This record gives sequence, C-alpha cells and structure tokens, in this order.
Amino acid sequence: MPVLDDKTLRKAAIFIMALGPETGGRVISHLPESLVEQLTHAIATAGQVPFAEKQKVLSDFVKLSSSISGIAFGGEETAKQILEAGFGTHRASSLLSRVTSYSEIKSFEHLRSLDALTVANYLKNEHAQTVAVVLAHMDPRDSGPILELLPAELQGDVAYRMAVLDSPNAEALKIVEGVLASQLQGEVNANRGKYGGRKQVAEILNETERETWQEILDEMREIDDEVANEVNNLMFVFEDLVLMNDKYIQEILKEVDGKELTLALKGATQEIQDKIFSNMSKRAALGIKEDMEYMGPVRLSEVEEAQQRIVEVVRSLEEAGTIVIGKGGKDAEMVS
Repeated sequence: MPVLDDKTLRKAAIFIMALGPETGGRVISHLPESLVEQLTHAIATAGQVPFAEKQKVLSDFVKLSSSISGIAFGGEETAKQILEAGFGTHRASSLLSRVTSYSEIKSFEHLRSLDALTVANYLKNEHAQTVAVVLAHMDPRDSGPILELLPAELQGDVAYRMAVLDSPNAEALKIVEGVLASQLQGEVNANRGKYGGRKQVAEILNETERETWQEILDEMREIDDEVANEVNNLMFVFEDLVLMNDKYIQEILKEVDGKELTLALKGATQEIQDKIFSNMSKRAALGIKEDMEYMGPVRLSEVEEAQQRIVEVVRSLEEAGTIVIGKGGKDAEMVS
C-alpha cells in the first residue's frame, strides 16, 4: 500500500471524521492496516477542521453538503472513537498506540532494515540493560521477534528491565545508538522520548508465541513477581473476548455469575455484548438486557472491576487446562 500524499491523506481523514465514529469506523475497518495507520495518524493530529473545508471534502465524495453543518473535530479522541467502532476497544487502543507513540520512534531506526536474527545475534552479547534500552526504543512489531530470538536465559531479564525502564540519560542513549550504528553500519536518527513500561512489554510479548512469552513471564516473576503480573494482565483484557470462538465463550459463561456479567456488560461495547448474547439462550440474554436497563447508572470503577474478575475467570480456565490462550492472549482454542 503506497503512502498517500499529505493533501490526499488529510482529505480522506476529514471525510472519515465527517461520517462520525460509527459509520467512519465501519468504513475504516475494511481498509488495509497500513492505510488505517496513516488515516489514524492524520485524524489524531488534525485538530479543528473548519466547516468550509469539511463541506468541500464532502462535496467531492458525495453530494450531501447541503445537509452538513457544524465543525468536525480531529484529535486522538476522535481517532479512538472511529477505531473502536470499527475494530473494538482493544484493537483500537493497539492501533492508536502505534501512530501516537511507536510510530514516532526514530531511535535505532536503522535496525528496521535488518532481519530480527541478525539483530538478536548482535544483541545477545550485550549487557541486558543495553538490550532493554535498544528494544524499548523500537516498535513492538520489530522488537517482539528480536526478543523471541534472544537466548532464553536473557529474555526474562531484558523484559523486566524494559518494564521498569526510566528515560535513559540523553548522552548515554546517544552513545549506545552510535556504537550500535557503527557496528551494524547503520545511521541513527535519535528520538529521546520515554519508552519502555509494562504496556510496551505486553505488546512485545503479544508478538511472540505462547510458549515463549510464558517462559519470559516466569523468568520475570523470579526477578519481580508484581511487575510480571502487571505485564501479564495487560496481555489479555476484557475486550479480547470478541476474538474468541463460541465454544470458548460458552465455557467462560458457565463460570461467571449472572450479576457479575450484567455489571461487566453494562460498560461493554456493542460488539462484546453481541458476542456474549449470541452464546446464551434468548431467555437468558433477555434477562441480562432487562437487568442492565433496570440497573441504571453505575460507577465506571465497578464495571471495570467486574470485567477484570471475568478476565480472572479466563485465566483460571487456562491454568486448569480447560482452554489454551494462543499467541499474545488471543486466538484461544478448546482442548479436551
């Protein structure tokens, strides 16, 4: 997918924003991922779009300008709403992260032209802290495969150091980049923002196979059990339920209390609600829907706690061997 020129990209972004989150989300969900990332970045950085510009864009695409009024607003929240409507909350968060943070990463950019094995073979001889700094300053889609190819005894240590990483001294980062660039004959374009943290480690581990990320988490627990659990919790979230097959959902529902489920679904997306209701009897689904309506407003914190308890049910089923959560906490499959 070729990169769109700035003018065309802005025009497409304004059109998507003008459609609104629901319709725009459905449209964007049918586009190639590379184009979705370009559009998301354009929407997130668009700011306020004047009515005249929006009207012109709409008139170019459709002849409905006479019925359009007001101002279209860009920004990360607009991009988030559109992506959530098209992909669901968790997938939207991942895509938005790429274009609002990881897409801006320029440190160690020269490594992207090299295959993961070449980089891993070089980094395996470096100190774990150096490796952590390097991988933390790369897009998880690049650093995940590299981490997977590092020696097993190094993986957990590196992941832990990334999870607790503070912004490295600017001069120290420059030295590391310079040495690495000279060793691998690359050029470095430094971006010295803060990278690392639990969320990034979780996203990196999402790019590795189940056996690998489980071993890495086990090694991290030996260093710091709390940090390892925080990373683990970020690898599977409530929104991932939409990615599971129906038999898997039915196993979960057997273990979830009805009142707990009602509260959890109260703040869930329509996509998740539809997924759950489709795996229940019509009578049970109607009962949950009525309970949700009678429940009235509830605190967001209570909804999130209920959703987290359902996530814990998923984890307990995995630990019991009833289910197997595949790569990165997704693509779950049933086992006998």
